[in-house]
Amino acid sequence: MKKALLMLVVGFLLILSVSATGSKEATQEEKDTLVVAMPDAPIHLDPHVQASLASYRVSTQIFDRLVQLDGDMNLVPKLAVSWKVLDETTTLFNLRKGVKFHNGEEMKASDVKFSLERCIASNGVNYNYLIIKDIVIVDDYTIKIVTKEPFNALLYRLTLDAASIISEKAATDGTSFNANPVGAGPYKFVSWELGGDIVLEAFQDYYGGAPAIKRLVIKHIPEAINRAIGLETGELDMAYDLAITDLETIKKNPKLNLNVKAGLTVWYLGFNATKPIIRDVRVRKAIAYALNTQDIIDIVWSGVADPAFNTMLTPSLLGYAKDTVSYPTNLEKAKQLLTEAGYPNGFKTTLWCADGQLQRDAAVVIQDQLRKVGIESTVKSMEQGSFYAATGKGEHDLFFLSKTSIDSDSMLRAMYHTVSFGLSGNRSFWATPEIDSKLDQASVTTDTELAKNLYGEVQAIVADQLPLIPIAVPYLNVGTQKNVQGFKVYPGSSHSIYGTYFEK
Repeated sequence: MKKALLMLVVGFLLILSVSATGSKEATQEEKDTLVVAMPDAPIHLDPHVQASLASYRVSTQIFDRLVQLDGDMNLVPKLAVSWKVLDETTTLFNLRKGVKFHNGEEMKASDVKFSLERCIASNGVNYNYLIIKDIVIVDDYTIKIVTKEPFNALLYRLTLDAASIISEKAATDGTSFNANPVGAGPYKFVSWELGGDIVLEAFQDYYGGAPAIKRLVIKHIPEAINRAIGLETGELDMAYDLAITDLETIKKNPKLNLNVKAGLTVWYLGFNATKPIIRDVRVRKAIAYALNTQDIIDIVWSGVADPAFNTMLTPSLLGYAKDTVSYPTNLEKAKQLLTEAGYPNGFKTTLWCADGQLQRDAAVVIQDQLRKVGIESTVKSMEQGSFYAATGKGEHDLFFLSKTSIDSDSMLRAMYHTVSFGLSGNRSFWATPEIDSKLDQASVTTDTELAKNLYGEVQAIVADQLPLIPIAVPYLNVGTQKNVQGFKVYPGSSHSIYGTYFEK
């Protein structure tokens, strides 16, 4: 009887042990999956279609570039192991050997040439690459990039997600590449539910070593409060762009970490300069005087953002020149300018924005400020893909949007150059031969001081003509569970998950 009882107890303990082990293994299995929340949904996963931060935050996990910027904005080799400037227009790149695409094909120079030429042919992203004259294959692992003129920002342009290297075979096999993207990055595409989650899994043959996180689930959660709640309940492992009002709560939670870094993103109020009323610079200046930028920052970002000081450049970029022309809040001055332009009682217009919480909040604040000078603006909030497409076609009046750039030419060219009209970034459809010339001259000179002066001149002209009004430069933040380690905030906002791991 005692022996039977003993066997029963041992059996029970064994069951408990197996159950505990199974539970532990299940927990460990769950920790192979990182659940990330973003405020905006991607538009495309094909990096060559259209510039969109939400899209690049996903595609940067799938694709690599020839070179890349690390979290400290240093150039580092990726698909190119080294490069050499042969002359003022030619750079030679030595490609990494043995790199596999997610379809098992080895990356060759032909894939690089195909990818960059495909980028140059796309009106949605090509404004940064039109300076490239030729891409010459030397052999399977060596390629030359030849520019039309000397170009001091080539390496930085090649770090952008639009310069991602894709599999030529996958892109030309007759299937939708956007629905089945194939790159050589650390994660490969699994699924994307319409309006739902994006699932990626670790690429075991990644040349840098298989990622520690085996599975990524990327969720679109527009409301900042819901992203914060998801972190607090443990439903989310990581959340981008938390509301400033939630940061203190996240900081005080012993189960969570908060990563904060100065960003390279500028939010702005844009004008469609082709519309009859808005074409008058006096109207645009009236709107500038009607705005209270600090109030917008205090309400939308709870004060945790820097004023843009009437420039689209951030302080770390070459030629940054703040307040070349300033517009302190002056409602009487705004009304006077509207009267001079023929609108003494104001006018009606529309203010377009994507359907994210931040964009809607900012639009409502701007709407209220414009109302004080007689401008009645109807806020038109729409799904992000539709917003980008419609504003790219010039269907809007006013619009609220952001732009992120890692170099001065990229930012100013996207905002103010003729080549960037529409989807490439210049949704104001405003440019002048003088601005085009100054930007073109700055991009090809090897004289840093000259480039700096030219960028300063451009900023002064556009601050006076106001095709758009720069408003705020917010800080980037990413909240994580305490056991998520190794993650680094990228100032360019398209954060890489590679290198992130769960602490055991």
